Amino acid sequence: MPEQFFVQYINSDNKLIQQNISSSSASEVERNIVKNGGEVISVVQKRNRVINIQLGDPVKLQEKTNFIQQLKTMLSSGVSLVKGLEIASKQINNDIFKNAIDDITNEIKQGNSFSSALKKYPKIFDKVSIAMVQAGEKAGILDKMLAELEHALKKDVEINDNIKKATRYPKIVGFIMLLSMYVVIAKVIPTFTGILTSSGTEIPLVTKVLVGLGGVINSFGVYIFGILGISYGMYKLWRNTESGGLFFDKYALKNPIFKGITTASINLRFTKILGTLLSFGVPLKDALLVVKNVTDNRIYINAINKLITDINTGKPITESMRQTGIFSDYLCSMSGVGEEIGALDKMFLSAGEYYEIELKNNTDGLSALIEPIITVVMGLFIALFVSSVFLPMFKMYENVSL
Repeated sequence: MPEQFFVQYINSDNKLIQQNISSSSASEVERNIVKNGGEVISVVQKRNRVINIQLGDPVKLQEKTNFIQQLKTMLSSGVSLVKGLEIASKQINNDIFKNAIDDITNEIKQGNSFSSALKKYPKIFDKVSIAMVQAGEKAGILDKMLAELEHALKKDVEINDNIKKATRYPKIVGFIMLLSMYVVIAKVIPTFTGILTSSGTEIPLVTKVLVGLGGVINSFGVYIFGILGISYGMYKLWRNTESGGLFFDKYALKNPIFKGITTASINLRFTKILGTLLSFGVPLKDALLVVKNVTDNRIYINAINKLITDINTGKPITESMRQTGIFSDYLCSMSGVGEEIGALDKMFLSAGEYYEIELKNNTDGLSALIEPIITVVMGLFIALFVSSVFLPMFKMYENVSL
């Protein structure tokens, strides 16, 4: 039975083609494209969507980073790819990861490429890793691209760690506050209101509102949580659609809290990978195709598609970058200088160093931004609690004293 493949290739007219093709195997697709004078960029098998519930990733990001680092070092020292994979596999303690690497090694022994073997394990190796390995294979610089991949993964680990540190305290405080609010609204205040009513004390408006809210929670709590659960599931499904993904990718670039980290991270990957590929003689168009494949944000993917199309018509990359409205003035200026002096690779690599510093500053600043927000929220919660519980209590005490 034929399988469906999503294919990207350069045809005989030097145009980028992206289409779905039915075939018995990926190798047959590649042979047909080459036979017709085309150059294969990527062939990805399309699989039926299934609901897959999995607690956490099968392989931690740090484990993948260690593996890539070891493999890169061995290849740079002259060790063959198969031998390097066999040695690296012995150092892996995660059985799922170890079995995957052993299978990948066997695939390469049977004549398959490293990148095509990685595609069998999309839960372990994302499209960024696969695209960078594929680019390294085609350009004959696999060890260099693994070094860039190692650097990218280490940055991802650093960013994740910083975000976890910055959000750990808010998550704990938020959980405690939500739990406290539930206890106060659903349990404490209704009981306390009965005491106030029996004593003849006037109940403040804020207390009445919370009593009503507590009644709703007690009566319809199961339905409320059910609706919230269904809403979250619908949100996850919509986010995986093209329109939903585009909406959230736009929001990621405008979110006042995380937009600095998002844009710096995308620009860092864009400049470092593009500069590295250009420095090893990879044509600009091919290098941009690789960068597009390692980019997750659809807004940037559309912008890079425009760059590729414009470059095919002879337009300078800097002019095209400015027209997208996505790339910063700084990056466009660096690109312009690079085109002017014939050192586009060096200017992109230099820009990458700038974005690396910017990314670190943004992640460091996240904690400084979140902590005062949490302080204000806690203050509001305490004020609400005092006004709804303690003030009526003081009034009741005054009535009793009189």
